[in-house]
Amino acid sequence: KFTKLLWTLDTESSMGKLMEVFSAKDAFHNFLKKTYEHTQLEFWAESKQVNGDDNAARSLCEKYLGMTAADAAAYTASKVEKKAKEFYKVLCNDSFPRFVKSKYCDPVVDNMLGDTSKMDGSKDLIWEKYKVP
Repeated sequence: KFTKLLWTLDTESSMGKLMEVFSAKDAFHNFLKKTYEHTQLEFWAESKQVNGDDNAARSLCEKYLGMTAADAAAYTASKVEKKAKEFYKVLCNDSFPRFVKSKYCDPVVDNMLGDTSKMDGSKDLIWEKYKVP
């Protein structure tokens, strides 16, 4: 629960870091599919590959925004990057906190923390030469 709480305190940084982990990105994507919001994540992820290429940007507009080729012709790479930032804000501020509170996030936390059930940190809590007053 503590890890989830931390992730909700700074959603933009947390989501950005978690989307670098395939299993976390996959879990978030599956969560978003429930509410048909997964295309926003896909658009954001693919927009990072545009790298100033207007043709790639237009292709994304057609694929994810439902634009015709004529409508997408007005879009440049910078406009797509701006739209991707808008989607990222929505994902961070609305979808990501809901994901963190959901059962879809539990395997991500378990994967990130590993099996902590066998850890006994009590031995290392106090320096061995410390005298408790």
